[in-house]
Amino acid sequence: MLSKFVLKSKNLNNYDFSVSSPYSELRYLDVTGSGIGRKSIEISFQFLQKHELEIEEESNQMDQSLWAMSRNQPDSSEALLCLRCRVSHPIAQKVNLIFNNFRDKYELELKDMLVYVLDDTGEVFLRSSYKTDEDSNEIRRQPLNWNTLLEMADKGIRPFSTDIIHSFDPDLSGLSTWAKNKVQANSDLKTYLRSCGLLLISPWALIADSTPTRVREAWSRCGDGNIQVMEMESLHRSYLSNYKAAKEVYRKSTGKATGWVPDAEFLASLNPPQKNRENLALLDQAIRQYLVGTNFTRQFKEGEEALLQSAPSTSSESSNSDLVQSIHQALQRSTQPIVKAAIESDRPRWEKDPSRELAWQLYGQGLGQREIATRCDHKQAWVSKLLLEKTLSENIAQEAAVALVRRSEFKPLLKDPAGVDRMIEELRNYLVSSEQKGNTSLLRQAVHEALQS
Repeated sequence: MLSKFVLKSKNLNNYDFSVSSPYSELRYLDVTGSGIGRKSIEISFQFLQKHELEIEEESNQMDQSLWAMSRNQPDSSEALLCLRCRVSHPIAQKVNLIFNNFRDKYELELKDMLVYVLDDTGEVFLRSSYKTDEDSNEIRRQPLNWNTLLEMADKGIRPFSTDIIHSFDPDLSGLSTWAKNKVQANSDLKTYLRSCGLLLISPWALIADSTPTRVREAWSRCGDGNIQVMEMESLHRSYLSNYKAAKEVYRKSTGKATGWVPDAEFLASLNPPQKNRENLALLDQAIRQYLVGTNFTRQFKEGEEALLQSAPSTSSESSNSDLVQSIHQALQRSTQPIVKAAIESDRPRWEKDPSRELAWQLYGQGLGQREIATRCDHKQAWVSKLLLEKTLSENIAQEAAVALVRRSEFKPLLKDPAGVDRMIEELRNYLVSSEQKGNTSLLRQAVHEALQS
């Protein structure tokens, strides 16, 4: 007997159960196709037909009915499987939304995103390894039902759709909203997006989640405004003091947990008071750049300014010019032999796989990794592994830093290990920044020249 919340069809005697249903059609990761596949799950279809459930569209009533049944009959897999199909749809929708909104700017790969959250294949059994009394390994096959979810709760519940269902609280939101929020909060997906430079968090939540130390470091290294570090720290402290109360007022008045933005009253309560959200937006930008390790918008914007954060400043224009030239020359001297060695190491494999040579050529011409992958008929991960941009730029930056710290302007850094690390990071970012002559980074220029020699 189903839960009392089950939605019955008014007349199912002539109902066409071949109609696609979100409760019997699973969205899954199709590694050989476009990314998101779909398939009918016969067990779910038969379960819905057996209980004469109305299945054309999802509904909160049906969601709660199946969820209650999964919990009340914990040895059964069918109701849970229907919910797994149901949840796969908002998962796919949310990933598609993120991908379409940010793919061009951040060079995202849809399949790389889906692998973390769309990992349900519709199996009704889980296979796990366990040790016997004889200390040998055997494979255990257990049904994927609510009891199994309870057993896995402390170890991490997979597939991800079952984690969504297990944690679902119908008093807080609908299942679709719950699933989409869980996707956005998935730690593995966030790690991947962060590696691409994308932080999926609102500016106001990011500022609230940042510690004073992070704010101080981020503004010192990446801040792009006239406000001083101490003033920004004060602004952040007052922001933290007022944020929770303002959010609670918003939640009570709107009934929503998301969508809050600082209004005029909130801005006036800060220290120092703000007339608009401009300084908070600049702080958000600085924190994002600090966290993802990219600082291209400010890199060497005023000559050597970014590199001299820990070095004595000079007032002589000719001295500054000489220093910038020395930095540039040190990078060029370090870049050429390292890049050439990397290319020569890979060259013997080009005859067997010409796409490797093409990838180097396209990189030297300034193409992004996603476009290179398309032209070479490979995945972006293949391009990244071949070119090793991060490894090359770090090795070059370290070599250049060894030469530069001999100059009197940089000798104070020898007493500050963190300062040396910042210097290397700045040099590495400069190497891969496109804000150079011809909008081509020094590293790409070096690759192009090495291929021509």
